[in-house]
Amino acid sequence: MDAANSTSSVAKGPANSSASRNTSAQGPHQEIPVVHWVIMSIAPLGFVENGVLLWFLCFRMRRHPFTVYITHLSIADISLLFCIFILTVDYALDYELSSGYYYTIVTLSMTFLFGYNTGLYLLTAISVERCLSVLYPIWYRCHRPKHQSAFVCALLWALSCLVTIMEYAMCIDSEGQGHSQSGCRAVIIFIAILSFLVFTPLMVVSSTILVIKIRKNMWASHTSKLYLVIAVTIIIFLIFAMPMRLLYLLYYEYWSTFGNLHHISLLFSTINSSANPVIYFFVGSSRKNRFKESLKVVLTRAFKDEMQPRRQGGNGHTTAIETAV
Repeated sequence: MDAANSTSSVAKGPANSSASRNTSAQGPHQEIPVVHWVIMSIAPLGFVENGVLLWFLCFRMRRHPFTVYITHLSIADISLLFCIFILTVDYALDYELSSGYYYTIVTLSMTFLFGYNTGLYLLTAISVERCLSVLYPIWYRCHRPKHQSAFVCALLWALSCLVTIMEYAMCIDSEGQGHSQSGCRAVIIFIAILSFLVFTPLMVVSSTILVIKIRKNMWASHTSKLYLVIAVTIIIFLIFAMPMRLLYLLYYEYWSTFGNLHHISLLFSTINSSANPVIYFFVGSSRKNRFKESLKVVLTRAFKDEMQPRRQGGNGHTTAIETAV
């Protein structure tokens, strides 16, 4: 098994690491798959979209717990899109960018997985917290710790880093470190349990509750768009991003069977990370004034948290406004 080939699959085929890359570079230029042209077209656009979104979230908008999560999710998407784009361009150039720099490709590939894992964990945290705010509004208004979002984000980044390092140490660099194939298999099982039996079920259950609440309150014109943003974002993630994690785990054991699907998995992951800013825009914009309102107004409407305390004029007291959902 050549695990390194599977992780940096966009830059490596099923052949053996550096030798394969040098042989490919010396041979005739291979035809670039159409899917790679699509990735190289979508990834820069998604990178710019998330960059603009991040700038607005950091410098132009008022922060609240939900926008903290979205800020970190945008950072994860930017890192993922950047790595996918560089790896795809490297493949298109017959590995000229990374010729002789094996660890450059490995680093980009692991950063890509790091961004993906973080995105999964952050989306789960977003959906679970919003579900709790609906089921236990008193706790959310009165007892929720002030810096809970920042603490949870830091914890999830650390968990993602730990999982990614484990995957690299036991599967990607297993030959160099002398680890057994059984060690890699144990890590694969652990990641599969964490992704598909812990985080994904939590995300699905909590987002399902939000969808039910949305459907029950469709008549209410003041229903927060925030819940629709969460629901649509999670649906897109489940459709486009989850298959990539499954395929990447299968690559380690069955590269010969599933290796030809790595282009599609990368395309789906690119679409998912590029789609989030588009979702925020279309959910937050008004149908009558779409493309006429400023981006700040649109994003403010999309991320408006009606569960947050608001100050009443003149008296200095705060009143918690509970959303209809």
